Amino acid sequence: MRTLVKLILTAGTLFWAGTVLGQAPMNIRVGNATANDAQAAMNAFFAEHLTKNSGGRFKASSHPGSALGTNAQMLSTLQAGALQVMVIPTGFLAAAVPEMGLFDMPFLLPGEPAKITAFTAKSKAAAKMKEIADQRGIQVFAFYGVGAQSLLTKFPVTKLADIQGKRFRVIPSPPRVGAYNDWGSIPRPMELGEVYSALQQGTVDGIENPSDVIYRMKLHEAARYYTLTLHSAFVNALIFSKKWFDGLSKDLQDVVLRTARETIVFGDEANTKAQVEGLEGLKKDAIVTRMPEAEIQKMKDLNRAGIWKKMRDDPQRGAIVKLLEEDIATYFK
Repeated sequence: MRTLVKLILTAGTLFWAGTVLGQAPMNIRVGNATANDAQAAMNAFFAEHLTKNSGGRFKASSHPGSALGTNAQMLSTLQAGALQVMVIPTGFLAAAVPEMGLFDMPFLLPGEPAKITAFTAKSKAAAKMKEIADQRGIQVFAFYGVGAQSLLTKFPVTKLADIQGKRFRVIPSPPRVGAYNDWGSIPRPMELGEVYSALQQGTVDGIENPSDVIYRMKLHEAARYYTLTLHSAFVNALIFSKKWFDGLSKDLQDVVLRTARETIVFGDEANTKAQVEGLEGLKKDAIVTRMPEAEIQKMKDLNRAGIWKKMRDDPQRGAIVKLLEEDIATYFK
């Protein structure tokens, strides 16, 4: 009898221990490069709600401000499966999926965050980009809008000639580099974490970014002039490690996808509000002006004859450029 009781207790102990071990939460890291802005808020939202939606089966943590490395380093880690989720500009994704850099084409999309998100959800070009990314270990849940980009400089800008010969930090994607070359400026590809000191030290003369990023990261402390050109729509992506996601059970995949959908809805509201607040903040703490329309038209004309033609003629990207133009003609007709 004692032996039987002992066996029952032992079996019960093993069952309890196995249950606890089976319920141990899966640690998930969510990374991004910016801090204190709407992108970082989306990062935190995803981590918090993934943990909540999973009933504790996931234990997700948010790591903004390049805490897990540069965009390039995080992307490589994600492809290997060691980083599970990222919020990342499509321009940085271009290192792995060159076609994604096409969202950086100058004067391609309107700058309102929700409009960008809605467009990319229906875009055939975006769908093709997702297919290509999937083959390279990157599962793109969605592209979404951050806002319109304009110029932050250490000098006043009233005409195109003012930025010619000047050095600008850009995301390292060919369309961004090409746009500045078209304008006669000098593009300097650089990670965001290096920008503040680069402006202070004079390594670059200016940068481009939406108002929220500039204001929240206090970049206007190092360069006082913000000139509204709205020349580029900042498109980000919410991405998963394909290796990690494919290894999840169906019910956990559903939790991840549900959380991602909620995050995109949150992001549209957060980015829209943030761009308004960021611009208002810059109007108080910096010098905000608008580039004259005639000068913006000069920028557009140079880009159409320059980087737009180059990308259309590119053997790898040309087909996607054509798809994007067809998407735009359909969506914004």
